[in-house]
Amino acid sequence: MGERLTAMKGDHVVLRDGSVVLIRKVQTGDEPLLADGFARLSCQSRQLRFLSDKPSLTAAELRYFTEIDHHDHEAIGALNPADGRGLGIARYIRNTEDPEAAKVAVTVVDSWQRRGLGTELLNRLADRARQEGIRRFTALVAAENTAVVGLLQGSGIGVRVTECASGTVEYEIALPPRGLGDGLHALLRAFGRRQFNPPASIRDTLAALTPEDLTGRSPGPGS
Repeated sequence: MGERLTAMKGDHVVLRDGSVVLIRKVQTGDEPLLADGFARLSCQSRQLRFLSDKPSLTAAELRYFTEIDHHDHEAIGALNPADGRGLGIARYIRNTEDPEAAKVAVTVVDSWQRRGLGTELLNRLADRARQEGIRRFTALVAAENTAVVGLLQGSGIGVRVTECASGTVEYEIALPPRGLGDGLHALLRAFGRRQFNPPASIRDTLAALTPEDLTGRSPGPGS
C-alpha cells in the first residue's frame, strides 16, 4: 500500500477546510477507484445522479467513464493521498452537433462534500474545456427543482435557457475567459443542494447500455 501511494501522481491541493487531496485526469485502469467511489455515494446522491437507486456500476459503465479521449470526453478526479481512494470527479462530454458546447457533471462522495472539492474540480475542468475549444457548458435541471432553477436564473450574465421539455430545463452557461464566473458558481451550488439531474448524454448512455457492451464495445463520447 505504501509503495502504491508513493507512486501516485497528480497535483496535491489544499482545500478550504485544510484537507489535502491529489487531483489528476481520470485514466484507463481507474475502474476500481470509480466503483469504490460510487459505492460510497448515499442512496440520495445515486438517485439524483442516475435517476435510480443503482446498487453498482456495470463493467460497461465503468469502461465508458474511464476509457476517455481527453478531448471530446474529459474527466478530472480527486484522490485521498492517505489511502488512495477516489473522492470526486468533474466530467464534460462534448455535444457532437455543437462542438463548442459540452454537457457537464460533478460528483463528490458525500463525506467530502462542502469542503471546496467540487469548486476545485470544476475549475480545472473548465480550464481543460477552454483548451479544447469548448466555450459553453450545458446542464439539465428538473423543472420542479425551483431552488436550483432560481439559482441559475438569478446568476446573472452568461446563463440562458436553451430547451424546456419533459419536465426539465436545459441551461447553457458561457465559460468566462478564466475561472468559473457567476453561472458556474450557481451550478456548483445546485450540485451542492443535490437537486441536479445527470447530463442527458450520460443518462441516456447508461439507459441504452446492452449486454453487447459487456463484451468490450464502449459507447462513443456524447452518445
